[in-house]
Order: sequence, then structure tokens, then C-alpha cells
Amino acid sequence: MSKPERLAAIDVGSNTIHLLLASCTEGAPPRQLFRRREFVQLGADVAETGKVEAKRLELAATTLRGQVAEARRRGTAAIAVGATQALRSASNGSEVAEILAERAELEKVVVLPAQIEAQLAFDGATFHLPADQTVLLLDIGGASTQVALGPARGQCSDHSVQIGSGMIASLAAADPPSFEEWRLMERRVAELLPDLVPPLKGTVALGTGGTITNLPRMLGRGKGAVLRLGEVEQVIELFREVPVTHLAERFGMDLERVRLCRGGVLILAQLMDLLGLSRIRCSERGLRDGMAMGLMARGSEWWRPPEAAPERLFPEGEPLEVGVGV
Repeated sequence: MSKPERLAAIDVGSNTIHLLLASCTEGAPPRQLFRRREFVQLGADVAETGKVEAKRLELAATTLRGQVAEARRRGTAAIAVGATQALRSASNGSEVAEILAERAELEKVVVLPAQIEAQLAFDGATFHLPADQTVLLLDIGGASTQVALGPARGQCSDHSVQIGSGMIASLAAADPPSFEEWRLMERRVAELLPDLVPPLKGTVALGTGGTITNLPRMLGRGKGAVLRLGEVEQVIELFREVPVTHLAERFGMDLERVRLCRGGVLILAQLMDLLGLSRIRCSERGLRDGMAMGLMARGSEWWRPPEAAPERLFPEGEPLEVGVGV
């Protein structure tokens, strides 16, 4: 077995900029050593004006520079930095990526295509599973959601939806939201989610991203818990009745993370209903783990897939009446 390398992956997302430092060995999942997450909310500017404004760019550049410096202080051998939906959709996304790279003294900040983002998240979340196991992965981000299906450790097919926790949470001004605001949030999720065909029976359903990984904490459960649809709906009722300020204090969570979960949990509930999922396992692994694995396997070309993506595995037609295993 090759000697472990200390590698860093930084995800420039729509809500946060998130550093993962991991010990990586060829043929094994990354071992997480250190994480640092900071709320920058690039997606808020993009949703309002279509681009990243100067003030937010300055905050993002300072944050990224600090995380890169942290990774280097902790002895990383290499750093992969990828940006997701906020920079994909911003009119100045390419320019922002170049400025971020220059300010952080990096060769490049890669603006990841949706399919590549989904594949990297799929790689990170499924590597520990048997290679012949079919997996459905839900990855709810701040401004987009990836629904990926495929064999563990293999190529996935992705349905990328431009809906995220930040987008939905921003529709509510009151805390807790008024009845009319809740109806608006629910309608917007229903409008933006497409018809999806449930996977075959025996498929393992995994969830990753900030909303899904924080739900167990709000339910008094441990990391990696299996959540049932009824429990997700239980959290929705909490958000309907209790201010996020109180919930953040009760669960010892960041106030902004709790606010974003308020939007993300509505997306998760409707996705589970559409896909016929009675339960889903929360995964602590995902995009950043996949980025670290790509860095280990492909070096500076970490984001390039080794093979072409397969044909889409979500066919058109009526949903199948099947259950989903976990």
C-alpha cells in the first residue's frame, strides 16, 4: 500500500466555503483530519443581481486565502479548489474564479460543471460500499441539488436541479415563517423539482450536503443516521413553530446553518416523496472527499473524470411503484 498523503479540498459553494484536510491512500477512502467552514453566501448576490458583487467577492477572497493558508500550515501536499452553482450561474463567475485563485496564490479555482460536481460527490459518498451496489445520492446545496444514480465506485448519471436551501430559505422574512410564506416555499419547491422516476428496489439511498448532514443533530441522532420521511416532516413542523434563533441555541448550531436547513428540509421531503423514499442514510462524505480522491488519483487534473459519463439513468415515463432499501 502506498504511503498516505495529506491533501486538502476546498468547496467554494453558494452558502459556504468549506475546507477538508484529509489523509489519502490510494484505494482507500480519505481519512478526515480537519474541517473549517465559513458562511460567505455567494449565492445571495447571484440570486439578487446575477453576479458576485465586489463586497462579497472581497469576503470570499479573504476567506479562501485564509483556508488555503490553514491547509498549508497543517502540511498539505496539494490543494484542490472547486466552485459550484453560484459561480456556474454568475455572469462574472469565470472572472471571480480567477481573482480568487490569484488572491489565494493558487494555480486555479475550477468552476465545476454540474455533472462533474455530482460525480465527485458520488465518488466520495460511495467508495466505502461494495462496487456492485446501486446507489441513489441526494446532495442538497445552497443553490442547486444533485440527484445521482449509479453503481458504488462507478460512473453515475446525474439530474441537476437549480434549487437549493438558500434559495428557498430566503423566501421567508418572518421567523418563524407566516402561513403564506410556508405555502410560497412549498409551492416554489414543487414548481422547480422535476418528475423523477424512483429507482429499483434494493437501491441504497444516501444523502449529503449541509442540510442532510445536520438533520440527525436536530433529531437527537448520531452522525450517519438513517432518517425516515416522517422524521423529516417532524423537523418541518419544528421550523413552522419555533424561531431559528431558538433552534440554533437548543441544538448548539450556527444560526445561519439552521436558517438554511429550513429551506433544505422542504426540498428533501419533496424529493423523498417524488422518489418513493421511505428512508435515507445521512452521509458525512461527499463532494470534498471526492475532490481529495481525485487529487490523489489525478493530481492537478483532479476534476477531470477518468471516463466519459454514461447515458442518463433517469428515463422518461411513469414512476415505478417500488421501495428503496438503505
